[in-house]
Amino acid sequence: MSVHLARLILVLFCKLDCKAELYKEMSLSYLFLTNNHHFIVEQVRSSHLKDLLGDDWVSKHAKKVRQYALSYESMAWTKVFSTLTDTISPAMTPEVAKECFQRFNAAFEEAYRKQTSWIVPDRKLRDELKVSVAKKLVPVYREFYDAHSPMLSGQKNLELLVRFGPEDLGNFLSDLFHGTSSLGSSSSSRNSPRGCMPR
Repeated sequence: MSVHLARLILVLFCKLDCKAELYKEMSLSYLFLTNNHHFIVEQVRSSHLKDLLGDDWVSKHAKKVRQYALSYESMAWTKVFSTLTDTISPAMTPEVAKECFQRFNAAFEEAYRKQTSWIVPDRKLRDELKVSVAKKLVPVYREFYDAHSPMLSGQKNLELLVRFGPEDLGNFLSDLFHGTSSLGSSSSSRNSPRGCMPR
């Protein structure tokens, strides 16, 4: 029975993989897979199905969920991280720092706008994803911010140029995955991955 059950769930996983391919945005595709594989693993873990499939099955597929989550993170945030890569230099001129802040602002706002319209129904998974992104992004941005924002203190419209303090990023990241964007962009159902099985 456990073999037949494992095969049925494998078929379901394959169907989810096919459905994920419908998303044009790769990061959203991986978030869809993260949501749904997590849902299945938690259903097995919290029921008698765990006794049938075993701890090894649960561990194997929980690892798969983590891999999907890391792929989502990489695809969704690479553009934001790339604006800060190799930018922390004492020799940087105010003009170059200004351009770096502008690139970061645009990339972060784009990522934020998209991902506040996406949905992760499971609270624990949602928090884990947000914390993981914050741990990687906030310290790097803080280092950049501390090194280069002081040299722009004399710039006109400084609040538009340096839009985010390091603490602000954590506040914005806390808005992710609730399905509503505070920046006013609405999403279609195609852009909102659901955390339960597609019917």
